[in-house]
Amino acid sequence: LILKGTMRIHTEKEAIVTRMKFSLPATVLTGGIPIWRKVKEKTKEASIQTECFVRLYERTSLDPSLQIFQNDLDYSFLGEKMAASSVTNLNTLVTKLRNIFPRAVFDDRLTETFGLDVPFAAPGDEIEINCKLIYLYHEAVSSLGPSA
Repeated sequence: LILKGTMRIHTEKEAIVTRMKFSLPATVLTGGIPIWRKVKEKTKEASIQTECFVRLYERTSLDPSLQIFQNDLDYSFLGEKMAASSVTNLNTLVTKLRNIFPRAVFDDRLTETFGLDVPFAAPGDEIEINCKLIYLYHEAVSSLGPSA
C-alpha cells in the first residue's frame, strides 16, 4: 500500500500587546491636556501548517515500513526532475514509487480535508488513526478477492 496524505498542524499562540489609548475622562479632568494610558490586550493567533507525507505499508504489518515527510527529504536524487517546490518533488517521488511497485495499491484520500475536524489528544493522532483505518480497509477488500 502506498498511502499519500497531508498532515495539518493547528497551533495557537497567545500574546500580550501593550498599546496607548486616549483617555477622554482624564483629559477632561486636566482641563484639555491629552492624557494617554497604557492598555494591555491579549491576542490569539491561530495558524495551520500543512505538510504532505507518503507511507509505504507491507501486507504483513499495520505499521508503515517507510514514512517520508515533504520537508524532511533531500530531493537531489531526482536530478533534472527536481523542482523548486517540495510538494512537486514529493509528487514526482510518489510517481516513481508507483512505477517501482506497479501492483501496490495507491490511496491519496488523506490529501483531502474531511468535513469534520475532531480534536485529538496530540498532533498527528488523527493521521495515525486514519492511516490504520485505510490500511485495514484495503486489507479487507483485498482478502475478499476479485468479486468485491
